[in-house]
Amino acid sequence: MTVLLIGGAHQGKAALAARLYPNLPLVTGLHARVRDELDAGRDPMALLGGLRGCAVTCDEVGCGIVPMDRADETWREAAGRLCCALAAEADAVVRVTAGLPQYIKGERPCI
Repeated sequence: MTVLLIGGAHQGKAALAARLYPNLPLVTGLHARVRDELDAGRDPMALLGGLRGCAVTCDEVGCGIVPMDRADETWREAAGRLCCALAAEADAVVRVTAGLPQYIKGERPCI
């Protein structure tokens, strides 16, 4: 099972993932990993294979004003594209706000 949890910073994505999906490896901060890959000159889409079978958290970074810095704009686009690809494959996609889940895809597990 693969689960993508998206939302703003510090909204409780990791805590929710740990509670709802305790048997899945937890990958936090996908947005930061995307930046690291770009900074190293690598394609962030290569991360996709390693995310299968995990609960993955990613801050929403694509909202708001388009950055003036081209590197920041590239990062936002790359994070968004990777999340789209992961969401397409995921069994569940969850938006988290104030620690509360809103299921965009899939269903909440019985715990």
